[in-house]
Amino acid sequence: MTALDGAVTTCYLTRHCDVANPRRVLYGHLPNFGLSTKGQEQGRALGRLLRESQVAAVYTSPLQRALETAALLVAGLPTPVQVIERADLIEAEFGRYLQGTRYKDVLWRKPRWWVHMAWPGLVHGDESMRQMHDRVDRVVREGLKAHPGETFVCISHGDPIQAFWATLDRRPPWALHRLQCAKGGTLRLRYQEGRLLDKAYLAPDTIAAYSAPSSSDQSPASA
Repeated sequence: MTALDGAVTTCYLTRHCDVANPRRVLYGHLPNFGLSTKGQEQGRALGRLLRESQVAAVYTSPLQRALETAALLVAGLPTPVQVIERADLIEAEFGRYLQGTRYKDVLWRKPRWWVHMAWPGLVHGDESMRQMHDRVDRVVREGLKAHPGETFVCISHGDPIQAFWATLDRRPPWALHRLQCAKGGTLRLRYQEGRLLDKAYLAPDTIAAYSAPSSSDQSPASA
């Protein structure tokens, strides 16, 4: 037995914050899509939420919006924290097919979208829900091994996080988009000896309310 046997390790699986996107396009893997003013405030709110959690590391997707989220979060912590890029946290592969298309044009310009919504992974250039879960899980497991008994953050994107979440809940593939991790939201996962104890979704509005500088409520990060 070691001092860490039975210790609880917490992972905050977090979606990047709101993106500056005046043309309302699906940005997928495209460069030069950074955070909006709203997204910057969401990033600062995440830092305030976790400032008492003694975050040991932040793992992030290499895309700009995720890196900017990581930087703002880390800037709000009381001590410097290493930011580690992991390709396994990147946006869904299907985003490459959709990217550059305006939201209002997707239904008629990108017909594979219909198949993706019905059953992710069936068409060329798509990933199954299990494939997205597995790559996110690899990073979560890396964090669990490296930081037992501590807290760490993984910053990813909507579909991979929802695939991870839906797989944990044993939902069918078509349920991928029934779960919504909003931009700036986070899924708090608590593990003991590698086994998931519980999970809780914290929406951006909840994070902002609890992390407001004048708030006297107990932070959900410590609840």
